[in-house]
Amino acid sequence: MPSVNQIKLSAIRAYPIKSCHGIELTEAHVTNMGLSVDRRFMFIEAESGRFITQRKYSSMALIRPLVDTAADTLTLTAEGQPDLVLPLHPKKLGRKYNATLWDDKLNVFDMGDEASKWIGNFMESYREHNKKNPTGDIDFDESFPELRLVTLDDPKNGVYSRPALESLPGIHSPFSDWAPLSIGCESSLEEVNNGLKETGVTNDSIPIDRFRNNLTFSGTIPWEEDEWLVVKIGEVTCYIIGPTARCPVPGIDQDTAVKDTWGGVTKYLSKVRNIPISPGKNNGCFCVDTAPLTSGTIHVGDTVEILERVPAKHVYHPVPPTTSSSQ
Repeated sequence: MPSVNQIKLSAIRAYPIKSCHGIELTEAHVTNMGLSVDRRFMFIEAESGRFITQRKYSSMALIRPLVDTAADTLTLTAEGQPDLVLPLHPKKLGRKYNATLWDDKLNVFDMGDEASKWIGNFMESYREHNKKNPTGDIDFDESFPELRLVTLDDPKNGVYSRPALESLPGIHSPFSDWAPLSIGCESSLEEVNNGLKETGVTNDSIPIDRFRNNLTFSGTIPWEEDEWLVVKIGEVTCYIIGPTARCPVPGIDQDTAVKDTWGGVTKYLSKVRNIPISPGKNNGCFCVDTAPLTSGTIHVGDTVEILERVPAKHVYHPVPPTTSSSQ
């Protein structure tokens, strides 16, 4: 059912480095890879090329990148660490690595030894924190692998390629999990927080930054985003790919990097928001994956128009979880 209210863009967040802390923006430029400063960098294991995230190291939420577009700099900051200033857009790309991001094999470029040393020192400093807040099956008493900070090149240059959808040529995902953009709605979050309390899961309310979405909308009806196909945000038109299945990361406080003691919201979502986007899996969904169809600048306060909706018979709806997930 369409919202009777005027939908607005209430917040913009970018995450310059994958799985690190975000930055709030009042305006942002949208390109064929989403927000121009979003997830253009990530940390990988040097030997394997495998990406790392809060799924392994919850402390990554405490790395607070700063972006200065005027000076064209990215600054790595964290408590107890010296700041490290790096180029936001390196004039000369560094050593090329073959990185693995989920099933994608990507050509990426190293940001140098100083960045590698910085993240190595950070991981050593926060070893005990990660031990106390485990999010994966890791022996934190072992030595950390060498880590490298890498960046990407413009897909038009033919080196980095990560198509968001085969049906949308020229639209690429940066180092996000799946899509160039992610949209979350305040009313749906309120529904989740009410459900957590009503079912006795927790009396805590979680903020929307737990879901690390780029854009937040106000004025919607809870879960109406499941029905959207094409939306216009200010001057930018976007295609809604579909609901976002959640991993354990929303169970980590993004300001303290402390893991929820009550099990985290993803477990709750797997019961009440199990949308069958991947058959045979329990997909606890929140937010929608999104691809920009046009470029432009968006601003907090922009009006959002729903240009097209998914035909009713094709809308995904939550289904009961499988027995193994509901234990």
